[in-house]
Amino acid sequence: MAAGTLLLAACDGNRATPGTPTAGTNSPTASPSTAGLPHSGAPAVQNPLPAKVLDGSPCDSALTVQQLESFLGEPDPAKPSTDALGTACRWNAASGSGAGFTVSYQTKSDQGISLAYQSVKSEVARWVELTPIDGYPAIGYGGNAPGDERHCVVVVGVSDQLAYSVSLSRGDKAGREGKDSCILGRDVAAEVLKNLKGRA
Repeated sequence: MAAGTLLLAACDGNRATPGTPTAGTNSPTASPSTAGLPHSGAPAVQNPLPAKVLDGSPCDSALTVQQLESFLGEPDPAKPSTDALGTACRWNAASGSGAGFTVSYQTKSDQGISLAYQSVKSEVARWVELTPIDGYPAIGYGGNAPGDERHCVVVVGVSDQLAYSVSLSRGDKAGREGKDSCILGRDVAAEVLKNLKGRA
């Protein structure tokens, strides 16, 4: 985790990554049956976590203060929100750099990581199948153009029906050091998974 310390400097942390899936965009309005999951080439989740691990707001359960500080230094107060996929929480660096990330609990689509494979994979400039996190499948996507690695959304499947995501804005310091925003996002997602497993 130390490798992520203060790597997020000076970037527009409020910028949305293109291709973020929504429950009503490029996806069926009706949830598929469990028998139809996974789909669209997504991997199955071998050791699913119970739905309760994604209860509530990520502001309260995704990351500890110590974990946040390891990535952002001193963070601004958490900013909770909700969207078509579930609840979310944004943290930015208090330094004013604009760097930060949003953790989202994707509980409303009932498609888990399959939703990203179906509605995002063919629409984004960058798509990366990341090394699984403790056995749980993970992908990263984003960028406005090939070679743009400033922003990345990492999605992790915790069951065939449920997933969470980390939408990360890489800062200038990370860019100078050649850091990949999808790898940084995976580092944050790995810390989130530790906490989610503690809720199982």
